[in-house]
Amino acid sequence: MSKNIRLFSNYVQRENQTTNYCLLILKLLYEENPKFLSEVLSTLLGERLSGAVGVKFSQQNRGKKSVPDGKISQEAFSIVIETKRDNRFNLEQLSRHLEPMKEEAGIQVLMALGNFEWEEPNPEAFQDIDRLAEEMGVAFAAVSFEQFLQALKLSYLPKNLVDAIADLEEYMNEENLLPSWKYHLDVVNCRVSFDDVLQHQIYVCPATDGSYNHRRSLYFGMYRNKRVEQVGKIEAVVDLESEETFSIKWKNIEKSDLELVEMARSRRSQIDDSWYPARVFILADLHSTDFVKASPGGMQSSKQYFDISQLNIMNAEDLARKLTGKSWENY
Repeated sequence: MSKNIRLFSNYVQRENQTTNYCLLILKLLYEENPKFLSEVLSTLLGERLSGAVGVKFSQQNRGKKSVPDGKISQEAFSIVIETKRDNRFNLEQLSRHLEPMKEEAGIQVLMALGNFEWEEPNPEAFQDIDRLAEEMGVAFAAVSFEQFLQALKLSYLPKNLVDAIADLEEYMNEENLLPSWKYHLDVVNCRVSFDDVLQHQIYVCPATDGSYNHRRSLYFGMYRNKRVEQVGKIEAVVDLESEETFSIKWKNIEKSDLELVEMARSRRSQIDDSWYPARVFILADLHSTDFVKASPGGMQSSKQYFDISQLNIMNAEDLARKLTGKSWENY
């Protein structure tokens, strides 16, 4: 049984919550102005839906046997959305969605909305479903959450919608549905453990919330004495809950969980593996830099995040070079 889109949904599965929030934003756009929704859908799905949203008013349209004085019409279209919080779509499931769509009138679109973490949707991954959809007269589109969010950001939206879209973006960031983590530098106070971090390429802190709960980031900055002296890549963050149990907080490389846990345990054993639960940052590609905190005083907390998207970074070495001689206040 279908449910209406609600501001306060009671969905338990996170996948359904995400779908609800995305549909809610589209519903708000439509209620404000159907043209807003029309433009967003055209951006996401192409010109096939250009002008399809909303009623059309015309007069003196010549028919086969008559010329009515006026006409109000609505073009038929339907968009079926399958959402995944990752990029692991079940092609059989998508095929089942197509079956009833071929019988419906009007424009039919099947959208695969997902988190294509490493790159934008790969056409080859969906070539079978794309071919099947075409045979059935249905258009198919694979859309990333980043593409969805960018399409929403029309330049002329009223403040209430701008704020709602900002809330959706914050939710997607917190849920790791956007690739914004690729442009985050997590600067951590390593004054006490600096030499161990540098030698063993590992940072360890308690696996707890609060100040030790880090947002996903691609780069790690080693701070001491009012400056970042080293930057490197974060390959993964592993929570070692005991000698036997573990969980992967997040990973930025395509290695198996068991490989990453073995790396975390092995490197940590060279420092101190006597306490649990421990949160282990597996680091790589550390390079010297000189990224200075010019304002008075030291770090106000144990960590600080920097948005480095505007630097067009290629790798950790490039980041180290571009931050050298820069200040936190002007980089």
